[in-house]
Amino acid sequence: MTEEITRIADTPLSISAYSVESKPTIINPPGTLEIIFCLQGSVRFSYAYEEFTLHPGEFVSVDKDAYYLYKGTPDNRCISFLIDLTRYRDIHPYIEDMLFVCEGLAEGTTNYPQRYYDQLKGLMICALQEITGGGDTEVIRRITDRIVDLFVHHFNICFFHYQSQDIDPLTLSRLNEVNHYMYEHISEKITLEDLAAHLGLSPGYVSEMIRRYSIGFRKMLAYLRANMSERFLLDTDLTIMEISARCGFSDPKYYYSAFCRWYLRTPRQFRDRYCRDMPEEILFLPAEELRGLLDDLLRTHYRQIFIEEKAE
Repeated sequence: MTEEITRIADTPLSISAYSVESKPTIINPPGTLEIIFCLQGSVRFSYAYEEFTLHPGEFVSVDKDAYYLYKGTPDNRCISFLIDLTRYRDIHPYIEDMLFVCEGLAEGTTNYPQRYYDQLKGLMICALQEITGGGDTEVIRRITDRIVDLFVHHFNICFFHYQSQDIDPLTLSRLNEVNHYMYEHISEKITLEDLAAHLGLSPGYVSEMIRRYSIGFRKMLAYLRANMSERFLLDTDLTIMEISARCGFSDPKYYYSAFCRWYLRTPRQFRDRYCRDMPEEILFLPAEELRGLLDDLLRTHYRQIFIEEKAE
């Protein structure tokens, strides 16, 4: 068995190549962005309140959510790109608190312009070609930088809520700062007035900005707290009441309500489902063994971009 995760020296990137029938629940360390890219076969993917099948050439990103894989076909081959977002603090100060939505697959629920998915897929194939061919580390680093740039400027959760890429840079920066402020004070009482004072803006302006480009102040705060609670549900034996308090909910009933709204199940049901025993049936592979799949993926990718018509 090869090493589970291979760090690409002098870059923010690590990769893991594998064939998987089932993979128990994992939740990545804070500051990690993972992109699961299916190269061959298929596998079921489950996180938060969604699950779907990844087919060849399809991918999905995971940042702060727990997930597991199951029902992998015997011939499947997958790559996980693991990007250390902490390496980008100087360029994007709030990157570790950003939330991303990227579902590059037929069953996905998001509706972004196809060109950004095409760019991301092409970049991942290029990165794999460099890695499996003993390529230039500087090239791999630049590719990783471009992937992160795509996520920051096109796969930010704000675009998912707004259903448009038309968010000006200043507004996007303010929305990222809102997210950061809420995470920084997540266990405290957070008021719209305090947030507005921090931003140097009026409460009315901030309220309208969050309503227009996100889901509103109260819903956004409740979602971030519910999302934060995943780690406590999976990695600790804390009671629901204790988790509710640590995540800043005023009482457990409000926590239950907020969690059910976003996860379509109670915190206890989530804990039971994602903490259940599941066999680890996974074979880790040297990335070089997957090189033969890349030419076919690249050829299909070019055909889809330049020959087959796609709706924006």
